[in-house]
Amino acid sequence: MEPACTWSLLSEKKATSSSLALLSWKEFTDYREAFQKHLKQKYQKIGVDKCYYHGKHIRPRLLLVKEHGISEKTPCGIPQQDHFIELEHVFGPNEESCSSSRTVVLQGCAGIGKTAVVHKFMFDWAAGMVTPDRFDYLIYVNCREISRTANLSAADLITNSFQDLKGPILDTVLLYPEKLLFILDGFPELQYPVSDQEEDLSVNPQERKPVESLLCSFVSKKLFPESSLLITARPTAMKKLHSLLKQPIQAEILWFTDTEKRAYFLSRFSGANAAMKVFYTLRENEGLDIMSSLPIVSWMICSVLQSQGEGDRTLLKSLQTMSDVYLFYFSKCLKTLTGVSVWKGQSCLWGLCSLAAEGLQKHQVLFAASDLRRHGIGVYDANCAFLSHFLKKAEGGVNVYTFLHFSFQEFLTAVFYALKNDSSWMFFDQVGKTWQEIFQQYGKGFSSLLIRFLFGLLHRGKGHTVETTFGRKVSPGLREELLKWTEREIQDKSSRLQIEPVDLFHCLYEIQEEEYTKKIIDDLQSIILLQPTYTKMDMLAMSFCVKSSHSHLSVSLKCQHILGFQEEEQASALTPPALTLNQSFQLYNVPVSRLHLLCQALQNPYCKIKDLKLIFCHLTASCGRDLSSVFETNQYLTDLEFVKNTLEDSGLKLLCEGLKRPNCILQKLRLYRCLISPASCGALAAVLSTNQWLTELEFSETKLEASALKLLCEGLKDPNCKLQKLKLCASLLPESSEAVCKYLASVLICNPHLTELDLSENPLGDTGVKYLCEGLRHANCKVEKLDLSTCSLTDASCVELSSFLQVSQTLQELFVFANVLGDTGVRRLCEGLLHAKGMIKNLVLWTCHLTGACCQDLCNALYTNEHLRDLDLSDNALGDEGMQVLCEGLKHPYCKLQTLWLAECHLTDACCGALASVLSRNENLTLLDLSGNHLRDFGVQMLCDALIHPVCKLQTFYIDTDHLHDDTFRKMEALKRSKPGITW
Repeated sequence: MEPACTWSLLSEKKATSSSLALLSWKEFTDYREAFQKHLKQKYQKIGVDKCYYHGKHIRPRLLLVKEHGISEKTPCGIPQQDHFIELEHVFGPNEESCSSSRTVVLQGCAGIGKTAVVHKFMFDWAAGMVTPDRFDYLIYVNCREISRTANLSAADLITNSFQDLKGPILDTVLLYPEKLLFILDGFPELQYPVSDQEEDLSVNPQERKPVESLLCSFVSKKLFPESSLLITARPTAMKKLHSLLKQPIQAEILWFTDTEKRAYFLSRFSGANAAMKVFYTLRENEGLDIMSSLPIVSWMICSVLQSQGEGDRTLLKSLQTMSDVYLFYFSKCLKTLTGVSVWKGQSCLWGLCSLAAEGLQKHQVLFAASDLRRHGIGVYDANCAFLSHFLKKAEGGVNVYTFLHFSFQEFLTAVFYALKNDSSWMFFDQVGKTWQEIFQQYGKGFSSLLIRFLFGLLHRGKGHTVETTFGRKVSPGLREELLKWTEREIQDKSSRLQIEPVDLFHCLYEIQEEEYTKKIIDDLQSIILLQPTYTKMDMLAMSFCVKSSHSHLSVSLKCQHILGFQEEEQASALTPPALTLNQSFQLYNVPVSRLHLLCQALQNPYCKIKDLKLIFCHLTASCGRDLSSVFETNQYLTDLEFVKNTLEDSGLKLLCEGLKRPNCILQKLRLYRCLISPASCGALAAVLSTNQWLTELEFSETKLEASALKLLCEGLKDPNCKLQKLKLCASLLPESSEAVCKYLASVLICNPHLTELDLSENPLGDTGVKYLCEGLRHANCKVEKLDLSTCSLTDASCVELSSFLQVSQTLQELFVFANVLGDTGVRRLCEGLLHAKGMIKNLVLWTCHLTGACCQDLCNALYTNEHLRDLDLSDNALGDEGMQVLCEGLKHPYCKLQTLWLAECHLTDACCGALASVLSRNENLTLLDLSGNHLRDFGVQMLCDALIHPVCKLQTFYIDTDHLHDDTFRKMEALKRSKPGITW
């Protein structure tokens, strides 16, 4: 076999394979036990090595993320409560699948502990504590370590995992491929060209391929399809992974809870008093408190404060961003130097910056002593206590080094680009890329941690600390260059569409410049956040960015998985003993609502979010309380929408308290596919009788019981209710529809402000409409728009509606489509139109089972009703004869119709002469839809001849062109040249 470890600096040993030989079961089990013993010894130091010290404090608890749709079997399609699971159980029996092969993706941001969790899982497996008998072997691959290698095979990776063991490696390991688990740690986020060509992927374990092709072969299950996969990745790599994965189990690694964080601090300090002082100091700085839930941040803070004085604990209160934390760590480590000049320490740090930048550019995380020397760092320096804060020896290597954490390499690379201002610098050739090229390397998403660090380092207030730590000045003009470049990216529409808003928010949060942030956010106009998961840190960055926007914003937020927020009952457990309850609530209470940070932004008097949509937001009491507080000060939020939410009574009642406040100017409240109880409807009724601004209330696919509607109608009947639009689309239960119509009739009699009523997609039936029309016909009823589409109506309902048309002086729009009205029903409606007192402008009758027999009645209505502007007869079998009759009405001088929809009305060329006659005479018609009909060249050419007539004012003409010939297309092009304003 070829050398299996050519990619690794850790070993130059050649692996050999014995000839194919059958193994006895004893030999097989002995080899497996030897491998387990080897792994156990290898990973036993987890919890000792300081880079992974937080590993034992991370609960291997994961949040299962189901991104590809929500099961419609759940009520209203609302996802149920979060599903937490431990890593070892992910590989347990699956009732839904008989396949033993499984692909699991562990997602988490930098520093969350992905590698630590995987290492702990490997140790526990080797110790026999998890998944016993599930796997024979775990094959661990550090994706970053192999990324620099040109070509590799799967056999190389397997053999490298067993390089310390003797025996027939491949023959033994591959004996039962279904009992193998391949662990791909740190799937690359750099913009490798992911190939979708079959020939670029490998199915042969012995075939050497470029690293990216090899990894894609594993992920797409071309290699070892019977084996299981465990992949760790940052969120920035997930888009690439999704294009390759087949039915993965996706899970998010959870951040430290406050309990875990406190336990971690207690383990790092010699006394509980010192640990708790630091813990509660963090609580006074909300930003740092959130960031320290990231294990790497807690580790850095403890590492610094363990060795330094009380003054550094005070400095914690000034740390706001991730860049602040990393700069704090590096600057404090510089002060640990003893017996060496500060200049020497700065030179070492600058050498690390250039080393990090070169490595990142070349996809390199392992460095030989020669690499360090090229950057001015000697092997002696690398072994000194100072550099041990940043570098460590690679496991199993001799004079091979790596950064303590990959984020250190990214931070130092950002420092390099922030300070690099001399093109004659000795290593410029090795690290010659500009920051823009590095940005492109990570894609146009502002998603790279390196880019976020660069934004943070260019904050005006950090210049002095950066210079005193690294011994160089910030590159002049770089800040302005970066900010102007960002503006161009946002203003360019094609670039803006590729940007994930949260990534941009993190960059803007790092630089902490509010005026500049306002300018960028104003260019966005709308913010749509629909990722499967968001963290508390994401919410903090968003809150900073939207709290003082100049222009009106529309925000949509998917709230299903916003990680890091705890339940109300946990908050009291964290109260310092020396404080009273009231003090602790005001000063130390944990933000318990997942909407807490967003609501903080909304409470800013300058926050101009106008439209807020909350998707999958379980409205608990804490959420209701936080949203309620918004309306104490907010003077811009006018539209609030809940989509697929469970509205708990306690939460909605608290929200309603806010909606009743005098300062609340909310105008529209929409609930789409929500679960709501009668008691909550009672709370909404109280809002209707109090709030003078609320003019639109919509329930869409939100099932309401009769008792709930009765309570709601009591609020609608209150003299103080100013509601103008009520929409109850697909929200009534069949058994209660008639009763609800009676309740609504009483509302129409009492409420003169209600101008729009939408009852579409409810099984009202003819009886329900009969009750409803009693209220519609009342003199106090001022309804202008009525939607009864898809309401199970027949021609019997048209008798009631006709009488309503004859007495209503306000109705302008009537929607009765998708009901079986038939020609008889339309005849009765037209009788009402003939004697209408009002000014009905829009009549929608598509899919009403009409034929040409009703066209004379419609024609008579067009003669007499000069207010009608829009008529929709689509999807009715009018036929050519019916159309010819209708055209007589369209030609009448009293007819002022502007839009006519006749899609799929069984029309042919035979009616085009009559239509052409209308077009050449009618000066009002601006839109004609003839799509879905059987019109051919002859008919279309006749229509084109009419359209070119000076009298014709048609602007929009819908017609099918699939079967037309060239002569017809030429005539249509000539028409466009003659009338360039017309659209097809």
